Amino acid sequence: LAEHASIASFSRFALDLMAFGAPANLVEAAHRAAQDEVRHAKMCFALASAYKGESIEPGPLPVSFTPSQSLEELVEATIAEGCVGETLAVIRAAERLRVATDPAVRTALECIVADERHHSLLAWDTVRWALGVGGAAMNTRVQKAFARHSGKPAYHGDNVDAPQAAGHGF
Repeated sequence: LAEHASIASFSRFALDLMAFGAPANLVEAAHRAAQDEVRHAKMCFALASAYKGESIEPGPLPVSFTPSQSLEELVEATIAEGCVGETLAVIRAAERLRVATDPAVRTALECIVADERHHSLLAWDTVRWALGVGGAAMNTRVQKAFARHSGKPAYHGDNVDAPQAAGHGF
């Protein structure tokens, strides 16, 4: 479900980038990231369906879109969700890949690790661009945002207690 929700998140991100005049390469990368998340969601739902023995599909996603009100607000969210969240997602997926032995799980995780690395880099590139256009005030905002988000546990681990779980990336 998280991969499915990320499709909307990257779509919103692309719209925000456009609203603040970001360069085309960032907008294009945001759209590519949304497409990556479509692929991730399909793979994850296929795995979930295989585990459950019946088809599992996403239901409606409640979406309320409020565009970022300022470039500073966009950068704050990018730091939290992208620079920190996506970077940790790479580490988490790479660790799951390290222990996974199931071929379907490994295939999905290999794709997810590669794509999440690109998503993390997109976040860092976005912050770099914002620093270039936002001046000293943006620099201060970025420093404060990183200070706020460093050291916070972004992930508490999986609550999976089964001997066969390691082979499936847990």
